[in-house]
Amino acid sequence: MVSKEFKECLVDVYQGELAGEAVMEVMLGAAETPKQTYILGSLLQLETEGKALIRPTLVKCGLSILDTAGDMSEGEAAIREMNSLPWVERFTAIRDVTRAQYLPRYEELSTLVTVEEDRDAATLAAFMGDHERAVISMAERVIAGAPDPAGPVVDLLRFPLPKPVS
Repeated sequence: MVSKEFKECLVDVYQGELAGEAVMEVMLGAAETPKQTYILGSLLQLETEGKALIRPTLVKCGLSILDTAGDMSEGEAAIREMNSLPWVERFTAIRDVTRAQYLPRYEELSTLVTVEEDRDAATLAAFMGDHERAVISMAERVIAGAPDPAGPVVDLLRFPLPKPVS
């Protein structure tokens, strides 16, 4: 049996995935090249897969799987503003927001459940920390101009997108 604190954190992480998916959809709409489409599409795929992975545990815990992230109109304005930034600066913002706002909560999830309490929930919790670290790593690789910046994210995907033909 998982704790009330785990359930609350899990809901927060799920909301983070819903928000991340919305952000990536808006950003993907501003992609200018096949490489940008692949990078942003891979991030969108990670958020979508993360959301799908969380749902069984939410249901098992008696929690809602509805999208209660609320009105994204305020968030969309901030995302559109971020889309006006140069490509690398967008990823500096993604890295900084993920590191400061999302990673701590995602990592906290794994401290709130043990394998003995619920093996599936513990496995999910550990993965979600890896998920956010992959987003940060990918952003850092875009910033550094690495040849395959999407690699850390793609490595976590069950259904990766095809790479663009160069």
